[in-house]
Amino acid sequence: MLYPPCTHIFQKNQNQLLMLKIQFKINIMIYRYINQVFKFWQIGFSGIILILLLFTANTYSQDYYSFKQCLQIGLENNYSIKIAKNDEIIDENNYSLGNAGFLPYIYSEANQSYSITDSRQVLASSPDPVEKDNAKSNALSASVNLNWTIFDGFKMFVEYKKLNEMLQMGQLNTRMSIENLVAQIGVEYYNVIQQKKRLETIRYIKNLSKERMKVAEERYRIGQESKLEFQQAKVDFNSDSSQFLNQSENLSAAIIKLNKLLAVNIDKNTSPSDSISINYFLSLTDLLKETQVNNTNLLLALTNQSISELNLKLVNSSRYPVLSLFGGATLAQSESPASSVLESNSQGWNYGASLSFTIFDGFNINRQHKNARIDIQNAELEYKEIEQEVLSTLALIYNTYQNSLKLVDLERSNLQIARNNFDIAMERYRLGNFSGLEMRDVQRAYLDAEDRLLAAQYQAKIAEISLKQISGKISDYLL
Repeated sequence: MLYPPCTHIFQKNQNQLLMLKIQFKINIMIYRYINQVFKFWQIGFSGIILILLLFTANTYSQDYYSFKQCLQIGLENNYSIKIAKNDEIIDENNYSLGNAGFLPYIYSEANQSYSITDSRQVLASSPDPVEKDNAKSNALSASVNLNWTIFDGFKMFVEYKKLNEMLQMGQLNTRMSIENLVAQIGVEYYNVIQQKKRLETIRYIKNLSKERMKVAEERYRIGQESKLEFQQAKVDFNSDSSQFLNQSENLSAAIIKLNKLLAVNIDKNTSPSDSISINYFLSLTDLLKETQVNNTNLLLALTNQSISELNLKLVNSSRYPVLSLFGGATLAQSESPASSVLESNSQGWNYGASLSFTIFDGFNINRQHKNARIDIQNAELEYKEIEQEVLSTLALIYNTYQNSLKLVDLERSNLQIARNNFDIAMERYRLGNFSGLEMRDVQRAYLDAEDRLLAAQYQAKIAEISLKQISGKISDYLL
């Protein structure tokens, strides 16, 4: 027989035991739910991305292009390239013997005139006046003429060489337009890759935040977690959703910029098929040699220097005499009833030569000669200035390239550490040994590590493209 106090204690212990059993069953339910959730998390980043890509591929149509394909489309469609090529065709048309002055100038003329006159004439042989009213007359003349300068102080030879230099300059301008377009397409193409990968990472983080919010809500519902923890998880999910929307806008803007360069439909969903692969083996010595030989700006400066020297020769040609030949054939017919000669017909040839020589022109030739020499000096100085600028730019970009390669290796290592920390944090959060705020910090660290790696890879790739462009080897991407 138990005394009343003992009976009360026994009943209390029974109630506590029952509550422990219920609590244990609830914990088992929560553990199973969290375990199912985190099984989804433990698929891995690449698996999540693959699933998302398959889902989005069924949602809307995408056109996948390699970098080389985008370059081919851009070079075919881009308007600035078409304009540059048309300008080059104009230079090709101008490069001719006739435009330089080698060929003769042949032209023809013809004239037909009519007149009606009233006349009154008093002749010495007769006192009676001779009057004619409404007398009709006409005259026809035609000629074929030739002018040919056979010597102009070698000016025509200099002009022909200058036209050739202008053609080369047009070709170099087209080449520069192509190089600039290739570089711009590279910037936008790999920017789309960067923005797309960042969107995939943010989508992954957002999904994790959503599941974390569900877990926090379930824990709050059964009294295992405070309302503050649930509300914070909800705020974090909303923040990630907002960041996802902003990043989607960034990706759309990057695709529009790429489509603009390719001169395709702005609404086209152009998607890169390549990844950001970096050439780790660019040598500064090789780049320096190639730049001095192939850099387009330097080649343009050399061409401009040659044109300045030819301009001086053109001025010197003005000091020589000019010898020209001319000739022609003429035909003339006229009828004039009002005159003493009623009808006239004539035809014939004419030919000859002319020689001209400038004796004094107000010292203009001397002035032009001095200015031409100054232009040559300026062209030489411009070449040195461009060379200095190109070589200094090469050195700066190469330093950026090397530093970016180091950052890529460092950030790749940091990302691996961040992933490991993320896996550990998820396991601890699954077991209830990690708070939501701590989990959020790990998520942010993982996202920041991914962003830094993408930025380093993008920066290294852009530096690589810039080095190819400045060394005149950017066309290698088309091979």
